[in-house]
Amino acid sequence: MKKLFTLIFFAIAGLVVADILNEQGQAVATGSPGEFDCTSCHTGNNVNSGTGSISISSPNMPNWQYVPGQVYQIDVTVAQTGAPLFGFGFEALRTSNNTNGGTFQITNTSSTFLKTGFINGSNRTNVVHKKNGGLSNDSHTFSFNWTAPATNIGNIIFYSAGNAANNQGDTLGDFIYKTQQLITPSITGINEIQSSAISVYPNPATDFINVALPESQTETSYSILDLSGKIVDQGKMVIPQGKSFSVNLSQSLKEGIYFIEVSNGVDSYKHKFVKIKN
Repeated sequence: MKKLFTLIFFAIAGLVVADILNEQGQAVATGSPGEFDCTSCHTGNNVNSGTGSISISSPNMPNWQYVPGQVYQIDVTVAQTGAPLFGFGFEALRTSNNTNGGTFQITNTSSTFLKTGFINGSNRTNVVHKKNGGLSNDSHTFSFNWTAPATNIGNIIFYSAGNAANNQGDTLGDFIYKTQQLITPSITGINEIQSSAISVYPNPATDFINVALPESQTETSYSILDLSGKIVDQGKMVIPQGKSFSVNLSQSLKEGIYFIEVSNGVDSYKHKFVKIKN
């Protein structure tokens, strides 16, 4: 009788420990090469079989092209109507050898953290959810920063798996979704950060800046970025004079250092400027 009680005790304890572990996100479970996805633990439904979704977006990475060394905000949204709790895992791997491509920075410590797993001879760094970090109804967006590699290392793939959980304290009946996004090196690459090609004045600026271009063009798009690489304003401009245009700075723009990036679809240029009080 004592032996049977001991076996039952350890069996229950094992289930409790497993449940606690699954409340935190797990590394190397995104479905990338060599990995399982979350359905290896969360059973009852096939991957991508529910009515929900998972998506990856970035407000400051145009056309999914990275500039070496630049910081990008990454948003992963897991959604399913009626679900009260969400989780996810995310990693960035080089297509050439499936090792880490770039690095991550946690921007919301209450909902996400970094976790590492060992796959195919190398450590893979993942951004994953914390316990109750995705506690919200119908959908949740997990945000963090990704810093592109310091040099052009070729194509990178973002892999992510998300869990739309029923929050019933076990791993049964949850819906798992996964997706991936190809990231390519910027066509203009390092040349984008050469500020000598354009000029910005006045600098420092108060309520507007003028941008002088290196060559005549009829239309250009622009983005204003803060030091983290986040886009704080953007738009398109018709250039009647051919080589310069003005941008009004939003009153909500705080004092500080910014970059303006301009592109005509072929060439891109970036220049630093300082915003001061009126």
